[in-house]
Amino acid sequence: MELAFKRLKSLLHIDRLPTRTRAASQSWLYAHLILALLCDELSRDFLAFSPQI
Repeated sequence: MELAFKRLKSLLHIDRLPTRTRAASQSWLYAHLILALLCDELSRDFLAFSPQI
């Protein structure tokens, strides 16, 4: 779990919130976490159909 969060921090820069209010920060973070889940799902689908070498 810790490695996954470290990877997200690195790829999506979720360690730096560009907002100042709590509500805006939560919205920004939730949007980026949803993006991470979608990217993970798409990459799994892509790898499942990718030809093996």
